[in-house]
Amino acid sequence: MPRSRVARRGNKRERTKKNVTWLSVSIAGVAVLALGVAFVLGVSASMPAVVDSGDVELSAEMLDTSSQQELTAQVAPDAATALIEVPDVCGMQLEEAETLLAVAGFSVIRVPTPVGESQPGVVLTQDPVQGSRISAGSDVSLVYADADAVADQTSTATSTGSAHGELVVCIDPGHQLKANLDTEPVGPGSSDLKPKVTGGATGAVTKQTEHALALIISNKVKERLEAQGVTVVMTRVTDAVDISNRQRAEVANKVNAQLFVRIHADGSVNADIQGISTLYPANNSWVSPIEARSMRAARLIQDATVKATGATDRGLTPRGDIAGFNWSTVPSALIETGFLSSPVEDKLLASREYQDKLADGIAAGILAYLDV
Repeated sequence: MPRSRVARRGNKRERTKKNVTWLSVSIAGVAVLALGVAFVLGVSASMPAVVDSGDVELSAEMLDTSSQQELTAQVAPDAATALIEVPDVCGMQLEEAETLLAVAGFSVIRVPTPVGESQPGVVLTQDPVQGSRISAGSDVSLVYADADAVADQTSTATSTGSAHGELVVCIDPGHQLKANLDTEPVGPGSSDLKPKVTGGATGAVTKQTEHALALIISNKVKERLEAQGVTVVMTRVTDAVDISNRQRAEVANKVNAQLFVRIHADGSVNADIQGISTLYPANNSWVSPIEARSMRAARLIQDATVKATGATDRGLTPRGDIAGFNWSTVPSALIETGFLSSPVEDKLLASREYQDKLADGIAAGILAYLDV
């Protein structure tokens, strides 16, 4: 029996409704598939959590290949731009850490630092830190304990074309992340014991730590000396080390440095005390061979740093009770760059501009001592 025109129109509308529903499901399927690809590529964080097919304007053109490709490209960016989370490799052996990072898609830069009490080959710190998201192929620097770190630093500096081939300065950034209160002799053969390394001071206002500040200033001094062709060896290049004061002096001895410079900040129970002072080894038989040269270096460093900063001049202090001096066979000096216990000076020491002034002064004093 022939269907009426009304019935035929009703059937046509029903078929159109089914087609539209099929189109909606198809487009949503493409979007969900693209989201799955994007999640595998590690970029799901940048994509919407839900795709609503109702937001997509439907047309027959959206079923062709070019439209599907365009939609997928918008939802799933190129894998090369994907960000990958950096794994935690601190505490691992260097080779194991390198393998893990290579599998994750990163390149590794090795940065050796003297072993001290650490196990050789262990990764001490990494940059970027665990959990950072960076692109594939990026560099991750690994600072690791290396028994040959001192030789590596010396050979690297020499290979850059030192203008003063035999001039070597050892810089010791004071303290470290964690104190080591185990004891060591205050000098060769001594029964008098002192903690291997203490924790250092903390900023009264900024809460900056002495060990972190000392490393910042030390690196700035290193840059200035190397710019003048001086070879610089660091006792540490990260805060996460365990190197005693005796071991720090032995680093300077090992490279036969012309000068062993120790960089610290001071502290006091009196918050009004400010200024810079420089210590030097004196008054015992261990340091008598280096006392005069050490005092000269201390004077030059003190004067140049006070001049560069305008800080209060607290003068020189001879010390015979410091292991880092008594174990040293090369001239040495320790500069206290300011009082972290002073709110005023604490804020200054946190300033990049003031840190640069300190580095300028310390470097100038060292260069004067070396006659460079």
